[in-house]
Amino acid sequence: MDATEIKPFLFKILSTHARHHPGFIFSPLNFPGNHGLLLLLLVVFLLAGCKTVPVMDRNLAEAGGLWELNEHTGARFHLSTVPDDATIGLIQSSGKNVLLNGSSVNEIEQVKNHSFVSSGPRSGARIRLKASGSSCLIRVNDFKIGNAFTETSDCEQRIETLHAIIHAKNAILHLNVSQHETEVTVISGTISVTSRGNPTDSIDINEDHEVTVTLDTVSPLRSITSDEIWQRIRWRDDFRIYKTVIDWNKVIAGAVTVAIIAVVIIFGKGRSGVGQGSGFPRHR
Repeated sequence: MDATEIKPFLFKILSTHARHHPGFIFSPLNFPGNHGLLLLLLVVFLLAGCKTVPVMDRNLAEAGGLWELNEHTGARFHLSTVPDDATIGLIQSSGKNVLLNGSSVNEIEQVKNHSFVSSGPRSGARIRLKASGSSCLIRVNDFKIGNAFTETSDCEQRIETLHAIIHAKNAILHLNVSQHETEVTVISGTISVTSRGNPTDSIDINEDHEVTVTLDTVSPLRSITSDEIWQRIRWRDDFRIYKTVIDWNKVIAGAVTVAIIAVVIIFGKGRSGVGQGSGFPRHR
C-alpha cells in the first residue's frame, strides 16, 4: 500500500469496525484480555506516525503520467483498456474547492475510469494516472476552460479541448483553454496538434515551441524561452500539494510502547493469579 493511503485506510478500518461493534471506540476493554485496548493503542500510534508533507518533486510522474489543474478548470479522464469502474489514478487536492464527479475531495482519493475532475476558486488538483499494460491510451476530454500542466510519461494521451485534438507521448506540455482558442506549449518532447473544425490543419510541435489553435486553424510555430515557459506555469506555485507519509521512528516507538504495555498486562495477570491462590482464607 502506498504511504499516502495509510491514514485514510486506518480511518476506514476504525469506522467499519465501529459500525459492526458500536462499543469498540468507547469501550475497548470489552474485548477479552484487553485486546481492544492494545488494538486501540496500536492504531493511535500508527495515526500519530502519519504526517502531512508537501510534494516537492511535482514533476515526478508514474507510468501513466500526471495532470495538474489550475483553479476554474475541469476535465474528464478515460483509460481505454480497463473497465468503467476500474481505478485509473489518484487525485490530490489543494484548497477546498476540488470536486471529483461532483463530490468534494479531501486529501487524496481514487479516480475511477470516466471521472470528471473540476476545481473552483483558490483550488487546484493533481492527478497521478496509472498505466495499463505496455501500450495504453488515456483520453482527456470535456476540457473547456482553464490551465493544465501534464506529463504524459509512457502512456499516449489524446486530449480534446473546444478547439484542438492533441496527441502526446513522453512529453511535457502546458495547455491554456479559453472560449475562443487553445494555447499549446511544449516543454519537452514532440506532440501532434490538429484543429477540431479543420482536420487537415495539423502540425507537429517540438519542445520550446507553442501554437494557438482555433476551431478552424492552427497558428504557425512560435519559439518560446525558458522565462516565457515559467510565466505559463507559474500558477502551479500558488497551490501546495500535500501527501501523507509514515514517520517510521514514531511507529516503531509506538509499537515498542504497546509491547511493553502488553507485557505489563500479562505479567500483572500472572501475579494476580498467584495472589488469589496463596492468600489467607476470607471470613464468611
